[in-house]
Amino acid sequence: MHSSDIKKESGGLLFNETPDAHRSLLESIVDLYGILDSEGRVLDIAGRIFLETNIDPAMLTGQPFAETVFWQSSKNTSIILDNALSNAKTGIPQTITIDFRVRSDKRIPLELHIRPTTLPSDTNVLIISAERHQANDRTINDTGDETDVLLLAAENSEIGLWYRQLGDEQIVATPTAKELLGLPRYEPLTISGFAAVVHPDDITFVTKFFEKAAREFSKYQEEFRVVYPNGDVEWICVEGRTFPAAEGKPARQVGIVKKITEQKNAAEEVAKIHDREKKARDEAIEANRAKDFFLAFVSHELRAPLNAILGWSKILLTKQVDDDTRRSALETIERSARIQTKLMNDLVDSARVASGKLRLEYRPTDLYELVRGCVQAQEPAANAKEVTLEFAANRTDVVIFGDVNRLQQVFSNLISNAIKFTPQGGNVAVSIISGKSHARIYIEDTGQGISSDSLPNIFRQFSQGEPSDSRNSSGLGLGLSIAKILAERHGGSVTAESDGAGHGSKFTVTLPLTSSATEVAEKAANTPLNNGRPLEGFRILIIEDDSDSREVLQLFLEQNGASVVSAPNARTGFTTLTEMRGHLPNLIVSDLAMPDEDGYSLMTRIRELVPAEGGQVPSIALSAFATNESMDRAFKAGFNKYLTKPFEPDTLVSEIADLLSRVTAA
Repeated sequence: MHSSDIKKESGGLLFNETPDAHRSLLESIVDLYGILDSEGRVLDIAGRIFLETNIDPAMLTGQPFAETVFWQSSKNTSIILDNALSNAKTGIPQTITIDFRVRSDKRIPLELHIRPTTLPSDTNVLIISAERHQANDRTINDTGDETDVLLLAAENSEIGLWYRQLGDEQIVATPTAKELLGLPRYEPLTISGFAAVVHPDDITFVTKFFEKAAREFSKYQEEFRVVYPNGDVEWICVEGRTFPAAEGKPARQVGIVKKITEQKNAAEEVAKIHDREKKARDEAIEANRAKDFFLAFVSHELRAPLNAILGWSKILLTKQVDDDTRRSALETIERSARIQTKLMNDLVDSARVASGKLRLEYRPTDLYELVRGCVQAQEPAANAKEVTLEFAANRTDVVIFGDVNRLQQVFSNLISNAIKFTPQGGNVAVSIISGKSHARIYIEDTGQGISSDSLPNIFRQFSQGEPSDSRNSSGLGLGLSIAKILAERHGGSVTAESDGAGHGSKFTVTLPLTSSATEVAEKAANTPLNNGRPLEGFRILIIEDDSDSREVLQLFLEQNGASVVSAPNARTGFTTLTEMRGHLPNLIVSDLAMPDEDGYSLMTRIRELVPAEGGQVPSIALSAFATNESMDRAFKAGFNKYLTKPFEPDTLVSEIADLLSRVTAA
């Protein structure tokens, strides 16, 4: 039903169709009257109060009544009105007292009546009427002249002051005090009404400190939370005390209310900043301590084998010794030199990891043969300690995609550690359990184990040298740290388990599988070849900032027949492409994470070129980032395919051939 139809159907008493004389009479004696639709929007509104606003009330037609500017005198006023309208819609008449803001510096309390009614056409509407609230300070007057003056002065200063006779349910409070608690300004305040707005987690605390203040006549200042009608949680501070009657018994409580949410939030933020600064200072102190420890420890570990080398060399050069002594001396020198070599290699690898310069060369790798070879290489060390070294696997055709040398480093470190920390007569067992998608390699020993305190830090750099570590032995403590990093670079992980000192340990390496050896061979056999050179006749532009990766990729593509041009960064790659006008490449292969300008920006610029300059050359993003976000971003930039590093050579050739064949067919 249209709003005009509603006005006519209601008889015209409160609406625009009312005769001018009657309407003027209503506006002179009624502060506010009107009609709202079932959604609370204004259909018609008028009243003498609008004479003080200098606003034509007709401008409010169609607006949500509770959201008009006149009810924005405080945060809660419009919320209270909206709740009353919602209750009235259910058929329950409502009467509330709230402030009507006539100007920014003036508000008038109105007693607002909301009555639901149904028109003959079954249309639901809300009839509203209001008059100025005259009895809003009645409860204050009842307390006596002195208190009346105090409360009125507090309200004029907008102070949240309250007063209560102990034993009474009623609390006399200024409208400001009620509003700060999230309650209607002009409705009576009771103990139960106050308790209803206190945060559930704080109500016990609030009850106890008020009871204590009443018993001990003590002055109090406490903070707690209240919940506003819209669900907002605000922090409140109450200050006050209990006063006795003439006979010395508690008689009345007086206090003030302040909202301190902003101060609390600011204090919490300061505390967070303090905690962050303290953490940063602690980390700086720890880093400085670690640096000093590192220098002292590395110096010790490098000098120890050097001392043996220099000592025996001096003896062999200056004294006559028998053959057995000479052989023992040479073996000691060789062993010390090997130890020092390993120490230096670990330091170099650690530095490469820290600087991000550790490069891996990935290729299909027989995991079974790799681990078995590492076990066989450690057998002499195990035999010398009379430690039993066992090896087992549930299958032999286990193929992963990885760097053979680095994976050997992982398993050699773990197996040699297990032998080192296993006493004479102990046992070290290495096993491979291969599933559908991952292979797990277990290295278990019956050695001295790992304490519960040391276990969380076992993969931390230099943890080997910590004085509290039960596994303390020679070495820099870098082996496990490097093994973990290398496994993660292969898409896998390394974990450690132990029941404690004296109960042995178990290390588990998890690596993702690619294809079985048979599948790899079948894929190679089924790949269409042009005399073994499937990319024969194609020109490819490679853009890769890492020189080793660029060189390997270029060599691999050239071995498959492609003519390759390479660029070390995005800027050079873009320039190279524009200079190839008339002889454009068939494909662009670009890294994403490059300094100065990344691959996303580069491809965006390329796609802005005209076709003759290379704007439509198909492209493949080759990146170490394997997230969906990176893939989506690459496609939005203009890449046609997205491949992740480390790439499988046969797969890369197949993907390039597939993309080029589709482009050619199109």
